[in-house]
Amino acid sequence: MTTEVRQDKSDKRKVLGIFVRTVVFLILLLSIYTMVLIVNQRHGIGLTADPKTGAVDLRDWSFEARGRNYLDTGWEFYPNLLLTPEDFSETTEAFPHFKNVTISSNGWTHLGLDAAATSSSLTTMSEFGYGTYRIAILMPPDSGVVAMDFPEINHAAEIYVNGILLTQFGQVSESKEGFEHEEAYSDIRVSPPEDGIIEIIIPCSNFSNPFGGIAIPPAIGTPEQIDAIDTVSKMWISSVVTLFVLIIITGFYVSLTFRRKLKYYYFILIILISVSYEFSEKIFNPLPGDWNKLLQTTFFLLMSFVATLYFSALYPKTDENFFSRTKNWDIILIAAATCGFLAFYWINPEFLHYKTSVVANSVFVTIINSYNFLRVLYMTPRHPEQGTFHLISAALASIIFSTMIIRAPQIFFIPLHSVGIVLMIFGTAIYFTIRYVNNFNQISRFTIELENAVQEKTRSIARVNAELVSMNQMLIKNEDARKKMMSNVSHDLRTPITAIRGYIELIMNSKINTPRETINTYLTNMHTRSVQMEQLIEDLVQLTRLESDPADIKTQTVNLRDMIDNLYELYLMESEGSNKKLHLDMPDDDMLTVMGDPNRLLRVFENLIVNAMRYTTDEGRIEIRAFREIAALGGDAIHIIVRDNGIGIPAPELPYIFDRFYRATNASIHKSGSGLGLSIVKSIVEKHGGRIWAESVEKEGSTFHVIIPSATPQEMEQHKREDD
Repeated sequence: MTTEVRQDKSDKRKVLGIFVRTVVFLILLLSIYTMVLIVNQRHGIGLTADPKTGAVDLRDWSFEARGRNYLDTGWEFYPNLLLTPEDFSETTEAFPHFKNVTISSNGWTHLGLDAAATSSSLTTMSEFGYGTYRIAILMPPDSGVVAMDFPEINHAAEIYVNGILLTQFGQVSESKEGFEHEEAYSDIRVSPPEDGIIEIIIPCSNFSNPFGGIAIPPAIGTPEQIDAIDTVSKMWISSVVTLFVLIIITGFYVSLTFRRKLKYYYFILIILISVSYEFSEKIFNPLPGDWNKLLQTTFFLLMSFVATLYFSALYPKTDENFFSRTKNWDIILIAAATCGFLAFYWINPEFLHYKTSVVANSVFVTIINSYNFLRVLYMTPRHPEQGTFHLISAALASIIFSTMIIRAPQIFFIPLHSVGIVLMIFGTAIYFTIRYVNNFNQISRFTIELENAVQEKTRSIARVNAELVSMNQMLIKNEDARKKMMSNVSHDLRTPITAIRGYIELIMNSKINTPRETINTYLTNMHTRSVQMEQLIEDLVQLTRLESDPADIKTQTVNLRDMIDNLYELYLMESEGSNKKLHLDMPDDDMLTVMGDPNRLLRVFENLIVNAMRYTTDEGRIEIRAFREIAALGGDAIHIIVRDNGIGIPAPELPYIFDRFYRATNASIHKSGSGLGLSIVKSIVEKHGGRIWAESVEKEGSTFHVIIPSATPQEMEQHKREDD
């Protein structure tokens, strides 16, 4: 093999390693983003309405013990009405409104799925207009001072609490002429009155933002807890600024070793614009008029352009490649487009407040960052030495820009893109630290490799030990289960065997001729006991097969409606002569088709119906219901319910009824079963991809639920083709 061929293979492996490391990093980064997005969300907990007053009931909520709560539901919204507490002095029903409104990042254009209109004439709001929010909160009278924050009410509002105007920002108006908008973060302090009800009324108007009304659910808690939100948010920005200063200082000395320092200056410029973007947020530095939005959009577009300059400066211009042949016309074109966008917005700032502008900005920035990423992707195989750093940087920049447009109701005002900026700063610092430290630590490389090998062996031994401990625990658990099962089996087999032996000894030891009727009675009892043993053994065999052999299920199309209907007719006839009532409720226009083993499924429903009849009195009522549950994203399921009003199951014993040989203490009057019926039922249901559970109240009855995935048209068609 020639030297050129070996070098070519080495380069290919190196490039493949770059892509693998990049993918791993992106997965880790997306996991961090997802965790931050999920954890840092304002979701109310346990917000229920008091049935007497209709207020959101927080009397059982302890702020000291459980922290803040978030009022994201329970609101009323009065569209196209600017109301004050005087308007609500008589009754709220005088004004048509939406009840059960949910606060969302889209403001009053999306009031939530639970919102209900009190009048058919009500229509949904557009982006621009005016309306009034109202909520009543029921607090403990001795709860002391509570605080609430209102991070985003777009874009002018008055906040009344118990009839008193506490906060006002902007000028609320029914027309654009009298409207004055103001970006503000507001918090209030209030002490609940004697009746414990805090009534909040917020008339607001918006003619300058794509998202009108309350866009972030208010937090409610102690004053210290509400103050902590603003404090933590500002501490985050302070941390970002501190990191920025450190990266400038350390980066300056690192850049002295660069052959081309231009990329360092572009990188610092990107970070500087990013920090400026953070400070243009209204939470931290509110400015009058359209300045906040104008500056934020300017920084947003400039960051994309500077990112283009940065990625173009990563590689030498002397190489003969596609991007060298463009002669910087790509950068000139992007610069002209960026200047065009900025000139348009600075001349016409009112267009910043339309959703079409947000979409246009997002599309433009996406195109630029896609181009930057493709540039790095194209150049990485040609310059693999720093390919990992460059490719990860391009991907991270794309993610930062894409997350800038994400609007979410955050607890702390830590935008997702700023998390990316911090990761970028840390990643850059770590990258250069590792790079230069490695250059000075080549002498100790063999020692480090030996230590790593020892550590790896230690971890390997630790893993083996952990696996051995886990296997040992599993063996002990299985042995305990085996002993318990053998004890139960021997107990359940010993009883009929003892009875049979006793009858045989009675017949054998009889001194006189035993009457034929007595012998027949003995033989009948012996036959009953042998059938009981046979049933127990059959149940054990069936349960073992279900748990050990997945192929034991013979799948085909099963019509549950006909199956349950036949069982109903059978047990309806068996109940004749008693006062037991059987009731069946199934749809007429749905065959309730599933894919499964008809014999196994018949055992499931027969067992549940027999148990319901067995554990009810002669005056009992057994209800059987089957219906289809429609899933929003597909994957419908068939739900079967068997309910009785029998002896019920004690609450402490309910979790164990599906265990082998388990029998409830109040079921002692019914000893005919093997104790394996519900275990077999559970195994069959789970083999069909379903689930089963029970609800019961002692002396009132039990309800068993079975849910099995319904057959899809594709499954039925495939089964039909297999049969053909």
